[in-house]
Amino acid sequence: MLLPAGRLQGAIDSGVPFDGSALQGRSRHFEIDMLLKPDPTTFVEVGGEIRAVCSITTRDGQPWLADPRAALAEIISRTGELAERFEVGAELEFYLLDHAGVPVDNGGYFGDLAGVGTAVTNAAADLLGSFGVKVVSAHLEAGPGQYEIDLGAMPPVALADALVLAKALLRQVAEERGVVATFMARPLAGQPGSGLHLHQHVLDQLFDDRWQLDESGRAFVGGQLLHASALTALAAPNVNSYKRLHAGPEAPGAVVWGHQSRNAVIRVGSSVEQRPSVEFRLADPAANPYLLLGGLLVAAADGLARALDPGPAFDEDIGGYDPTTVTKIQTQLLPRVLDQALDALLDDDVLVDAFDAQLLTRMVDGRRAEAQAYRAQVTAWELDRYLNDA
Repeated sequence: MLLPAGRLQGAIDSGVPFDGSALQGRSRHFEIDMLLKPDPTTFVEVGGEIRAVCSITTRDGQPWLADPRAALAEIISRTGELAERFEVGAELEFYLLDHAGVPVDNGGYFGDLAGVGTAVTNAAADLLGSFGVKVVSAHLEAGPGQYEIDLGAMPPVALADALVLAKALLRQVAEERGVVATFMARPLAGQPGSGLHLHQHVLDQLFDDRWQLDESGRAFVGGQLLHASALTALAAPNVNSYKRLHAGPEAPGAVVWGHQSRNAVIRVGSSVEQRPSVEFRLADPAANPYLLLGGLLVAAADGLARALDPGPAFDEDIGGYDPTTVTKIQTQLLPRVLDQALDALLDDDVLVDAFDAQLLTRMVDGRRAEAQAYRAQVTAWELDRYLNDA
């Protein structure tokens, strides 16, 4: 919603009315009077306009807990000291394509390019930095036309806001240069998927002097592994997400942790800022960062409260063997499709209790409808495979 500058103070003080039916997503549509309340700590100037992140409230000014940002704030208040000490950095991967869906370049990790892809990424990174977001680096990624922007560690709401802003700026800068920035988990068949890797820190906790997990660190990891299948619904939120998972050594497939393995759910090592971190590798950039960070906090808090142990580290290539035949370490596979992930979320009492029932119901209903619509499609692959042979 765009307001004249003269209305800004009134919006901060009293909120701005809007049609709440826009919040029901794909699952429900009806008229609700709601308010948008700008958060002054998020103000940035973009193209001569002030951009603000808003929270959603009811007409009487109470937080609407089906608002993902409000849900994260509520989880932060309930997880207390853990949330106060919790900081997260992010590796945001994305593809830059032309309007025909063709990658803008064929760079890869070691490409030495100075074309439109590099220009878009660097311009967006510069804008983020000018808005006070801690940008650590920006670089080419493994796929053609694939790039990454790395954000330094910050509190969870600030990081979620920064990720929303980063995606908006990348889309805007890309459009200005005649290309498309996509945050699909896997937009190109046969090419690497895009991840949203989160580097988690708890100040003065999780690691000993040798950067090895201490007792609290093992419990933190143990909680997130225990709830990994349910977290998948928040980390991998649409049908395309599951074309990235289980797809090779760069994306998770089993509920394990390790130090070197890139297909573990959690990798314990150093972050992009050269700090010891617990890296959550399951998510892709389509994830709602507020819901995802809230789920990670709840899972970690459960692990700490119950002193859960994650078991031994596992650093073999999950994709290189059949887990059902291995006796060295027991592994649980992540959900393979969206419906399985949603079932796991609804079966997880800890995560279900963490979110408002309105939010959870609407999210699950909307995503079930999306999965059903996807199953009803007849794809080009099916026509090529079966049209003349079935």
